[in-house]
Amino acid sequence: MALSPDIECFSCFQKGFSDFVNKAGLSVADYRELIGIVESNLKLKITPPLAGSESWALLRERSFTGNDIFLSEKKHFTREMLLQYHELKRILLQTDAPESMALSAGTWCNLVDVGQGVPLPEVEELEKALSSPLSVDQTSEFLASLHKADSLLVLGDNAGETVIDKLFLDLTSFRGKKYYMTREYPVMNDATIKDAEMAGLHEVADLISSGIDVPGVIPDMLSGKARDIYESADIILAKGQGNLEGLFGLNDPRVYHSFVVKCPVVSRATGIAMGGGIFSRFINTGGKNANL
Repeated sequence: MALSPDIECFSCFQKGFSDFVNKAGLSVADYRELIGIVESNLKLKITPPLAGSESWALLRERSFTGNDIFLSEKKHFTREMLLQYHELKRILLQTDAPESMALSAGTWCNLVDVGQGVPLPEVEELEKALSSPLSVDQTSEFLASLHKADSLLVLGDNAGETVIDKLFLDLTSFRGKKYYMTREYPVMNDATIKDAEMAGLHEVADLISSGIDVPGVIPDMLSGKARDIYESADIILAKGQGNLEGLFGLNDPRVYHSFVVKCPVVSRATGIAMGGGIFSRFINTGGKNANL
């Protein structure tokens, strides 16, 4: 069962779509129509990523600034993180636990997100956060499982975060099959195949699109190759709140989540305070209590 929306979800969508509509050069009437669709979907208890997907499709169709309205931001963060790539790799390789450190850094890179209508952080601010301790850290358990596995599927999230995902896949000693799944179409600043390629992820993993027009992975909606890879993966790393919302409550022991808690709905559902960095499974309790 995916994460159900709460009253705060609509306020979050209002803030976000106000910015999205402006960036697309659309009108107040467009905003009211798009946010009205979202409100109707939320009232039906449709999970947030799916509740906003129809409005995002309409926004892409009507946009006067291109269908990828955050293209410049995605390129900026990807380029800036790539400039730090080799130095970050050098630093991590000098630590006692480079794989865990890379996974932790990848969690904090989830701050590169426009979904809640919050301004993107400065690159310098983000770099300072990369070494911060996580509120819940199950990277060791993840790595123990990974090194017994034959295949890993990473469910990607934001562009920029993709660079740190590449860093982990580059330096890990795991030699099994690696897959990286992106969004099918541009939505917010989430990564598509092109964004993942810009980050160089094609050098360390097989890239695949989810094939669904949703800013998150909802397993029942997957089909074809994407579904086959999802179902056969030995271990899954789900990045960001959108993927958490789509997978929440499924109690799949293969799935580890990596994200920063950015909204009260997710905070209440997981039992983790706002602003906390989380790398954890959520099983046996419908999602709550990450320490399982």
